[in-house]
Parts: sequence; structure tokens; C-alpha cells
Amino acid sequence: MKFTVLLVGAAFALSGCGAIGSLASGASGPFSGGGLRGSGTEIDGVRFRTRVQSSKENRRDFTTVTRNAGRDLSGAVEAGRVQAVEYCLRQVGGSEILWSQGPDRPIEQIAIGEGGDLVLTGTCISR
Repeated sequence: MKFTVLLVGAAFALSGCGAIGSLASGASGPFSGGGLRGSGTEIDGVRFRTRVQSSKENRRDFTTVTRNAGRDLSGAVEAGRVQAVEYCLRQVGGSEILWSQGPDRPIEQIAIGEGGDLVLTGTCISR
């Protein structure tokens, strides 16, 4: 009897092990930006972390920040675009975006910040 109780308790304890890691990695959770470190997106074998932040006044307005964009600028731009589309799908149910500073610009016109981060901004316009 004690062994069964111990076994069931251990199963419950181990079942939640992935919960803390998934919040930090952006796999799921209550954070709109995909977790504490952002959501991971793999483009051409390079993994990028992108956080999406929205305006408090209008949830349709957003900014994506993709870390270490210098490794592959075109991949970082695509990772930011993918996360923006996912954000708009969750927020307004559609993927149309009006870009202020977006992936629709020529690659040579897209700037990388001092910290090596790529910033894209736009507004979800679906519905």
C-alpha cells in the first residue's frame, strides 16, 4: 500500500517537470511573448529566440525582438515574421499585418540594434 502511494506521488511529481522549462523556453504558458526568453524558431538550421510585445493601449500593435540576428540576418527576419504572424493569429484571428518596420523591406535596409537584436514593428489588421 505504501509503495503504491509512493509510486503515485512520484508520478504526479514528475508529470509537472516540464512545466517550468516550457515557461522559460516559450513553448507554452501565459506569457504573450512566448515565455520568459521568447519563442524559438528554427530557420535553415539556425535557431532564433523572438519575443513579441504588444502595446497596452492597442493589442493589435506589436514589436518583435529577435536575438543574435547577426548570425543570419535573413533567417532572423523570417523568425520575427513567423512570430508576428502567430501573434496576430492568436490576437485577432488572422495573419494580415501592416508593417511599420518589417520584413517587406530590402534586407540591406533592415538594421540590427547595438545588442545584435532585430526589431520589427507592425499592426495586426485582420477582422
